[in-house]
Amino acid sequence: MPGDLRKLGTQTLVYGAGYITARMLNFFLLPFYSHVFTPAEYGVASLVFSGIAFLNIIYHYGLDSAFLRFYTKKGTSSREEAFSAAFYSLLISSAVFSLILYLNADFISRVFLGTHIYGTLIRLASGILFLDTVVNIPLHTLRMKNKALTFSAVNLANVLLNMSLNIWLIRFKGYGLEGIFYSNLSASFLSLILLIPILKQNLKTVFNSALYKKMLRFGLPFVPGGIASMILELIDRYMLRVMTDYETVGIYSAGYKLGIFMMIVVMGYKFAWQPFFLNKAEDPNAPGIFARVFTVFNGLMAFVFLGVTLFIHEFITLQIFGTSLFSQNYWHSESVVPIILGAYIFLGMYINFLPSIYFSERTGVIPLISGSAALLNIILNYILITFYGMTGAAWATFLSYLWMAGLTYFVVRRWYPIPYNWRKVLLIYGLLVGVLLIYFMSGIQDILIKFALFVLFILLVFVFRIADFNQIKRMLRHG
Repeated sequence: MPGDLRKLGTQTLVYGAGYITARMLNFFLLPFYSHVFTPAEYGVASLVFSGIAFLNIIYHYGLDSAFLRFYTKKGTSSREEAFSAAFYSLLISSAVFSLILYLNADFISRVFLGTHIYGTLIRLASGILFLDTVVNIPLHTLRMKNKALTFSAVNLANVLLNMSLNIWLIRFKGYGLEGIFYSNLSASFLSLILLIPILKQNLKTVFNSALYKKMLRFGLPFVPGGIASMILELIDRYMLRVMTDYETVGIYSAGYKLGIFMMIVVMGYKFAWQPFFLNKAEDPNAPGIFARVFTVFNGLMAFVFLGVTLFIHEFITLQIFGTSLFSQNYWHSESVVPIILGAYIFLGMYINFLPSIYFSERTGVIPLISGSAALLNIILNYILITFYGMTGAAWATFLSYLWMAGLTYFVVRRWYPIPYNWRKVLLIYGLLVGVLLIYFMSGIQDILIKFALFVLFILLVFVFRIADFNQIKRMLRHG
């Protein structure tokens, strides 16, 4: 078990480091945007990218998840046939979808953004969606082959080009909002070029139609679930636009993006977790391993949550050569950051509960769980935005992810029982809440006292024997 934990931890660190580097480079475009775009302009860009994230679910229609399952499943004819079936299908369908978007760009802009003048952004988004779909299966292949360094290198090259072009096109060529999308389109094309060797190694001319049908049966139930998840993730911005204005959308989107510190942990973990648990399908010790991973994961999430919450103000207001890192117009976004961080904790828990669904192949439950969370999110957004504005939108997201994680656990735990150590997990968050109460009720702003509270939490974790030095040493030695 220590070896398994160490392997998962190493993979998470590699994926996380690559994700951190890539996302932090991309994240530092946010201060740049805050100085060149008004909150209202940034709100428009955020809505278009929210639309891209939503349409990714339609473009992939569950084949990415099906590929992950059948690539490792015993009895599959060959890994190359699973690769080819998924790739050819996504190549053709994404070309059709993007053509529809391109030809109807002005109409789509008028319906979702209130004016036709952003049609060019929609046309560029159609190209980004096509390229991102085409590279999806090759990127997943790198993950399944545990080529975390290559995976991270491709993503890093993508972001470096994206970031460079953003600055050049917007700052020096005067492209405005279109510069953001031209940069993303170019970066996606670079990813495709870099992944050509993976295509050559895995793509076959033979199409296994029987395997493809099995993949569709497995993957299609992920579509309504994915749509529901995207509604849960993104509907708040569209409801804010209707119920408030573009400026509020821009400030809220900036605050949401500041949750990147928690998102890095969750996504780095997800990239490593899926191949890890899928390759443990036949291991009789897997439930115990998964239970211990869950405890370690929650300890890490609490650690990151507290660190970001305590020091986010210093980060946002940081002065560099007399200029604030973020334009003062965006400072108010700080208020929603802890709430968004909490939502990511429950998203991480939901990801931990996925083995029960994958191993039982009862994927039909996903749209029911995600759909109920999405419906709850819409209702909560309508109520809470009315009274609390963007803070209400953040709480709607938090409560909806809490519902999704909790419902998933109680529904799937019978299918593949995992003996989670809930006593330790609840103790972790009990200690976290205690330290946060001291912070918020005292009104402390001194950075040294904040650091002392951070250290206090770490010490309490060891005092209450949630973790101990000997366990950590054994984990580091094994593997």
